Amino acid sequence: MEKFNFKILPIAREARGLTQAELTKLIPNLSQGNYSRMEKGLLAVPEDTWHEIAKKLNFLPSFFTHEKPIRDQAEYYYRKRASMPRKLQIKLEATFDILRVWIEGLLQDVDVPEFKLPPIEVKGNNSPEEIARKVRALMGLQRGPIDNLVRAIERHGIMVYFLKNAPEKFDGTTIVTQSGQRIIVINDSLSNDRKRYTIAHEFGHNVMHLPFSPILDPDRDVEREADSFASEFLMPELDIRRDLINFRFSKLGDLKAFWKVSKASLIRRAYDLKHVDKTKYTNMMIELSRAGERKVERNDVNLDSPALLQLITATYINELGYTREELSNIISISSEDFDFFLLGKEPNRAKFKIVI
Repeated sequence: MEKFNFKILPIAREARGLTQAELTKLIPNLSQGNYSRMEKGLLAVPEDTWHEIAKKLNFLPSFFTHEKPIRDQAEYYYRKRASMPRKLQIKLEATFDILRVWIEGLLQDVDVPEFKLPPIEVKGNNSPEEIARKVRALMGLQRGPIDNLVRAIERHGIMVYFLKNAPEKFDGTTIVTQSGQRIIVINDSLSNDRKRYTIAHEFGHNVMHLPFSPILDPDRDVEREADSFASEFLMPELDIRRDLINFRFSKLGDLKAFWKVSKASLIRRAYDLKHVDKTKYTNMMIELSRAGERKVERNDVNLDSPALLQLITATYINELGYTREELSNIISISSEDFDFFLLGKEPNRAKFKIVI
């Protein structure tokens, strides 16, 4: 059997939302002190203890032989947007780690589109809006709203993944596997209009910030830049400006359906493009609140589903002839996690139901 990697221990434990004390209570004859030493590599892990830990955490024993994923700077941009309890943040980031391990395993024998869009730095005349216009042109997108946003991004080499049971404060982030595969992770509970905006926001990070992250000024407002990119990417000024003439609250429903963005985003876009002044902008946002749509708007928009991960899994089973059990063993994933993380099915176990 391959060598046990103690660095995976905290990732597996944290992904299940357990403290060291909570885990060791489940394992007879394993003290928290000894377990703590195991996580630090100061105490060898006997094979029977290794298997017992794997069983209690519902991981295959082979999962603990993987290399520890290296966390990329890009995935922490979400921290600037989200405030959540430390325990939820730890569990969420451990979940990112195990996703990277599993997806990296799936990519060993399957080729996916490469991310070939050039990095474009926000500098000089290259404003986030100008970069968004350049990226739309490079992607060959038609004028107006983007109908199949997820497909367009996945065709250009970035996987999109909707994470179920994510914390309410989490919208989205980008994670990167060891081989460089980029994955935009989005909270599955978001409305479709918020998903679309968050996907575009993260896409902006991928083009403007991820390639330059080691040299970015820490005081630079990269979140505002990504928001500006997303607004222009989803609602190009040259295309939407005629819809913002004589902008009224009563027009929001039709404009939302056409542009596939939230009413709040449309109001903000009208303000940013100077079609409404500060007073009208404020009044329209108040009216949106009075209508009970400030947090969750009525009449959600259409959004295509991520397909790349499902296509990879189907390729192994339908084209390469792997059984589901063989595929699970290759990437060291339990059958429950296979269903939940790769197929999007709700878990049927009660003991370790994934609630991040």
